Amino acid sequence: MTFKAVILDFGGTLADGGLEWDPYHEAIRIILTGNGYYFEMGELKRALRGALQELNKLRARGKERTFEEVYAMFLRRLGIPEDAELLRLLHDNFKMYYRTEYFHCVEDVLRELSAKYKVALLSNTMSDQPRELLQDSGLDRYFDLIVCSRDTGVRKPNPEIFRLVLSELGVEPGETVHVGDSVEADMYGAQDSGLTGVWIRASGQLPWNGYAVDSICELPRLLREIEAQETY
Repeated sequence: MTFKAVILDFGGTLADGGLEWDPYHEAIRIILTGNGYYFEMGELKRALRGALQELNKLRARGKERTFEEVYAMFLRRLGIPEDAELLRLLHDNFKMYYRTEYFHCVEDVLRELSAKYKVALLSNTMSDQPRELLQDSGLDRYFDLIVCSRDTGVRKPNPEIFRLVLSELGVEPGETVHVGDSVEADMYGAQDSGLTGVWIRASGQLPWNGYAVDSICELPRLLREIEAQETY
């Protein structure tokens, strides 16, 4: 079968990144101090850790929260009233300290994919940073659809989020490839939803016996090979 759509993960697939925790925590404390709230670093870290633990419990059930919902919990744990402007400052701070760098071949790959397939982004994240990064770089022009799990309240591997993307693209599961670096979220999620999974090999993952590549740079070649096999 000829594929009609490709769904791409973001972190670990199109880009590499991470949070610089120590300066990030200090920046949070500076923001709170600037708004008249003074805390020891240990108290701040405990409150944030508790909010993230609650988030992870929810995520274990295939659900998702927004950054604002998670950090509202963080503020409540510190006894700070929920404040939209303060949450905006905290979200902007997160985006500043979460460093992201695209893999070198990404634009070439996206250009080639978008010329042949419908292309969607599907990222597990409480932030809208992937969408903003794609818009800021101009790479969003290669996508027919960009979905962050914060938009939907569910996250991979929950089949609900795959069904949503398929519906928006107007394609069937058997016509669609999903590409990502997490075996549990991306590969098992795709498999359980009837999609063809392509794993971006990463360390510390569960076993995967399906299609795999070492980087997104190899994806167009692999898709051509899969489609050629299906032809004969």
